Amino acid sequence: MFNGQDIVLIVLGIISCFMGYSMFRNMLPLWGFLVGGWIGYTLMPGFLPAQSGQVLYQIGSFLVGGIIGALISMPLYFVIIFLSGGALGMLMGILTGALIEVGGLSSIRQLTTFTSMSFPPFPQTALQFILMVIFGLVLGGVAIGFQKFMICASSAFLGAAAIMTGLTGTVFLASNTDMGRSAVMLAGWLILGLLGLFLQFRMMGEV
Repeated sequence: MFNGQDIVLIVLGIISCFMGYSMFRNMLPLWGFLVGGWIGYTLMPGFLPAQSGQVLYQIGSFLVGGIIGALISMPLYFVIIFLSGGALGMLMGILTGALIEVGGLSSIRQLTTFTSMSFPPFPQTALQFILMVIFGLVLGGVAIGFQKFMICASSAFLGAAAIMTGLTGTVFLASNTDMGRSAVMLAGWLILGLLGLFLQFRMMGEV
């Protein structure tokens, strides 16, 4: 049911989702690797659209981005903080662009169209790409000013995305429709992300 890639995604996702801030403080190169890898994975379809669905290219883009992130994490501390918020902003920008394009979620047709997008989402249109960049820059800047919260939020929701990506095969077996599968993926991502954010703050004595 699970292949090696799924298991790695789930394990890394759990670590990031529930222990992201602790990992950031104590294992900064590893956090840089995860953030850089996620950004590389998200941007890859824009540079290699024909290969975006191939597992080898997905893994390769994650590794290249991850290595760059790990190398710059120590000497460029604030760059990693910016990229941490930026990675979450990119994800939110793509989802916002898709939501605008379907015209909201006031009908079954709109809901079906929105939940049929791939997860984790890649920018499929110019609007999604533009909003990905804008949200990435904005949340990257916010991360500089609100470091603790944004590190917790980005690690929680990016980790949740990795977990749900690793569980894709299981979700597909459990649901008979594309809409049902995508809805479960999006709902699971949101719930896990909020839970991870809450628990990270709880462990820090903030809640």
